[in-house]
Order: sequence, then C-alpha cells, then structure tokens
Amino acid sequence: MSGRIHSIPAESTESFVESIDRVESSGAQSLVFISRYPASRLIDHLDISEIQCYWLTNSEAKGALEPSLEKLNHFTESLISSEQGLLFIEGFEWLVSIHGFEAVHSMLRSLAEKVSMSRWSIFLSLYESSYNRQELSRLLREAPTFEFTSSEMTIHNESAETSQFRKSISEQTVEMDLNVDGTPKLVLLTKLPRNGFTKQILQRRILQWRRMGIDTSEIEASLYANDLDIVYAEYTIVEEKIRRATELERYVVTNISDTQERAIALFRLRQLTGLEQLEKQYFSE
Repeated sequence: MSGRIHSIPAESTESFVESIDRVESSGAQSLVFISRYPASRLIDHLDISEIQCYWLTNSEAKGALEPSLEKLNHFTESLISSEQGLLFIEGFEWLVSIHGFEAVHSMLRSLAEKVSMSRWSIFLSLYESSYNRQELSRLLREAPTFEFTSSEMTIHNESAETSQFRKSISEQTVEMDLNVDGTPKLVLLTKLPRNGFTKQILQRRILQWRRMGIDTSEIEASLYANDLDIVYAEYTIVEEKIRRATELERYVVTNISDTQERAIALFRLRQLTGLEQLEKQYFSE
C-alpha cells in the first residue's frame, strides 16, 4: 500500500472520516488529516489526538493550511520526505472549484510520482458527482479506488495501565440533569491524574464537557501540542475553571430569580468567561 495515492468515494466529510477508521494503519508512524473542517468540528467524529489535523482554510488559525496548490504541494512534499505514514486529504473537489481541474490534476500527477518513492500512502476523498466522466477517469488513473481489507484501525504500543485508564474514562457517564431552562446542569467529574494521562483520554473528557454545553475551544488547541506535561498543565487550568463554574451555577440556579440575569449568568458560565466577576458579585459579602 505504501508509495501510492488512493481515492475513497465519499459523499460528505463525515462519510470520509468514517472511512479513516477502516484503513489499516499497522506500522504507520504518522497519521495526518487535511480537511475543510476545523478540529472543533472533527472532534465529534474522529480521535484527533491520534491524528495530526490541518484545517484547509484562508483563515489564520492554529493548524490552518492555506488552500493554495503551491503551499499544499510544498506541505505534502515535506511530509512524505520524512519517515512513513498515512495522509488523508478531504475536499479535493473544493480545490478543483478554486483552481480548476487541470491545475489540480497536474499537482496530483506530480505528487503521485513523489509519493511512489516514499513510505507514505495518500488517501483522497472522492465526491464523484463533482466531476464529469472524463475528469473522473483521469483522477482514478492517478488515484485508484481503495479496496478496504480491514474494518478497524490497529492501535499499537499502548500500555496496559493506559488501556485500563482509557476504558474507565470512556465508561464514566455524565448524569444529564437539566436546569429549568432546559440546559444540562454542570457536573464535577473526577479529576484526571497525571499518571496514565494521554491526549486520547483528554479528548474523551472534552466530549464529556461538551455534552454539558461547556465551550472547550481553549483546551481543544492543546491536542496539537507534543509535550504531554504542557497538555496536562493546560487541562488542570480548564478543569479548575469548570469547578468554579459549577459552584457558581449552583448558586445562580438556587438564588437568582430574575430570568434575564440568570440566563446571562448561565451562558457566561458555559463560556468559562467572567468567573472572577461573578464570584465577586455572588460570593463576596
């Protein structure tokens, strides 16, 4: 499979993401995903702690990759010149709409030559209805349809301790009691210890927080970091904010009768903003 470009038929970003989990990754040192979706949207569908994600956009943001063919080509060439791995590219038809089919096809042919001398494999999402018959035929010559032989990715090098910790976090449920306005109540979850902490476990905790309506964009950026000590330090900061927000919510729900004031306070608590101001307002004598 190494040294080839493959296409995976997909009618949407979500269906392509589902296909990623079906590609056998045994032996791959790196997994990279280039998508039109930012990490904040991918986190619900993909374990982005296992995959380096890049957002194909003109916006300036962490993990952003400008959708110019020159920069995309340079990024890809630099990537496949190192080690080995799997690269997934979603939104290829969008590039065609921007730059034209001939320009994108030319880049694809050049990339096919370079990847053939590497230990990488590239997978493209293929939205077939975006191309006419001739264009589709030319694309498939460079990137034949990938035939799945495995329904799951293989995960290696995970210790028994981490595996058990991952399982315990996954099985931890959040009791979704509701406030009067229908929003889920904030719940204090067991603090994650440093021992056994991984980005996979952090992602599961982020999902638990998001189900409570908490804005987790601050900690989501940490999933891009390589230093696990830094990631854990940033997690503890957010975890402490959520603890404070939970205490404040209990007070607001019990003691604030003004509907507008209560709604504004609950919204700010889920954004994790203005905590100090609210604490002074409600907890100071």
